Amino acid sequence: MVSLERLCRDRGFTRFALMNSPSTDEAGAEMRLTLSNWSEEFRRGYERLGLHRFTPVLRAMRGGALPFVWDAETLHGYDPDDADMSPQARFLAANDCLSGLYCPVHGLTGFNGVLALSGPGAPVDDAAADALQLAAFTIFGILAACRFEKNRLDNPLTARERDCLKLAMLGKTSAEIGTILSISGNTISQHLASATRKLDASNRTHAVALAAQLGYLS
Repeated sequence: MVSLERLCRDRGFTRFALMNSPSTDEAGAEMRLTLSNWSEEFRRGYERLGLHRFTPVLRAMRGGALPFVWDAETLHGYDPDDADMSPQARFLAANDCLSGLYCPVHGLTGFNGVLALSGPGAPVDDAAADALQLAAFTIFGILAACRFEKNRLDNPLTARERDCLKLAMLGKTSAEIGTILSISGNTISQHLASATRKLDASNRTHAVALAAQLGYLS
């Protein structure tokens, strides 16, 4: 939070947010807030007006890894002389959010994230946007490492379940895992089924992928 506040101040922004970014085009897909300096009133207004699922932004976040620079005039039709401008433009102007950028980050332990910055100034130039994109990778790298370590410490799997998943990750069958661990194949299947339930996975392959992503097998 301290580093993000400093980043905002140094770059002329007033608000920041880290969000989860959807990886699909499903109806209702939206960016979900993880960490921010937003007030509750601003958050509610942002979501009420659909800015967390605004299609052009979501499309840009899913479609590439480049920062998306925006201004309220181009993106939402802000015009101080227009009495009929959109509610979104009116909301952003009232909260001194006339420009900003979204920096997408993909692929950190299966995590898709966005660093969103906004403020009252003019849009940042390409060099500043690229520098902030690098900062976003650093920020989400730290966040992923923190989550990874917390998950490792809060690991719900038993030692035997972890052993079975590690060997399953190497392509071993239940019978082969049983031979390696000197346990019956039926018992191995029970361990794998238990791990699958704990992870709320659909099958053992899904359980292996989730356990690896969450740091449970380290």
